[in-house]
Amino acid sequence: MPLLDIQQLQVRFNTPEGPVEAVRGVDLQLEPDATLAVVGESGAGKSQLFHAVIGLLPRNACVDGQARFAGTELLRQPASVLNQYRGKQMAMIFQDPMSALNPLLTIGRQLTEVLETHQRMRAKPARDKAIAMLEQVRIPDAARRFHSYPHEMSGGMRQRVMIAMALLCEPQLLIADEPTTALDVTVQSEILALLRDIRARRAMAIVLITHDLPLAGGLCDQIAVMRHGKVVESGATDSIFQQPRHPYTRELLAARR
Repeated sequence: MPLLDIQQLQVRFNTPEGPVEAVRGVDLQLEPDATLAVVGESGAGKSQLFHAVIGLLPRNACVDGQARFAGTELLRQPASVLNQYRGKQMAMIFQDPMSALNPLLTIGRQLTEVLETHQRMRAKPARDKAIAMLEQVRIPDAARRFHSYPHEMSGGMRQRVMIAMALLCEPQLLIADEPTTALDVTVQSEILALLRDIRARRAMAIVLITHDLPLAGGLCDQIAVMRHGKVVESGATDSIFQQPRHPYTRELLAARR
């Protein structure tokens, strides 16, 4: 059974100018140990697809179709049900860590809060595990950085904190939404290497949402190419790179050469 099974998922936003279809009948399956890249330009519907899965769409969104996680339907579930999965069994790394992190709380408090909420940990073991996780994502002097605020860290460091937060509860599914977009090339390479290391050391499925097809090829075994809310091509990474079938996929490859 797939870990994540998406069938005919549709997302429509009701706006003053009329309805906007962001995702139009997407089918995707993800095995428990798979690494999948969902690739496409801005506005293709990539993020909205997975925001629908984990229940993070705004109130003007209408969702149809099915999205089953380990056999459980997620769409249209109340927050009380989704909270049993979000952060614990499914975790998301967001594109902009500065907006995702609380600027008024230290990094350490935001990490320990995750453990206290989802694993009912007491303060001392939660602190120890949070510092150990900061070390695992290669933040130097982690015990000192534990007391830092987000604005005191670089963009690359903040993204590492977001990765640490996502991994704390050892989720079965990690969704990385454009995790390197706001970073310079050197830091992008470091974050990609970190995700590769996580993939090698941990038994989890990974979804990488990105506009960068070569970046996807450096991490993922499977690729799904989205355009205008639909998956126009999907398959093994080697096949997509060597024999792209759809003209849009060929355009994405040519744009990076």
